[in-house]
Amino acid sequence: MSKYLEMRTTFTDEKYLVEALQDLGYQPEVDRDGSRLVGYMGDERAERAQVIVRRRQLDSASNDIGFARDASGTFQAVISEYDRGIGFNDTWLGRLAQIYKEKQTMAIARAKGYVFKGREVINTAQGKKVQLRFAVR
Repeated sequence: MSKYLEMRTTFTDEKYLVEALQDLGYQPEVDRDGSRLVGYMGDERAERAQVIVRRRQLDSASNDIGFARDASGTFQAVISEYDRGIGFNDTWLGRLAQIYKEKQTMAIARAKGYVFKGREVINTAQGKKVQLRFAVR
């Protein structure tokens, strides 16, 4: 049985987390009270989460991946050691965080009346950076 580990994130808004997971091709399950995660053998685990990517959407030997809201309102990623080893690791969470931040930024800009003008990926010394462009109406 693979041990679950909690990984810190900066996700606080369930809507953008769900949308970001959907952009990556998953159909996350949402349960505001939290549901138990299921291990690779179909066994219910003690860990609970409010946003869950069920294992059937992952590798055949995967466990569920969950996002559990902590006392501060931030979602913590609950990912098994096995799943971290097959690619659901810091890099995957970074890609998810990038999409989350873009969704959040777009919504805030629209609410403030800005018009989206484009998205550009720029290569920097630190790696690729996404730049969103907006204009005032």
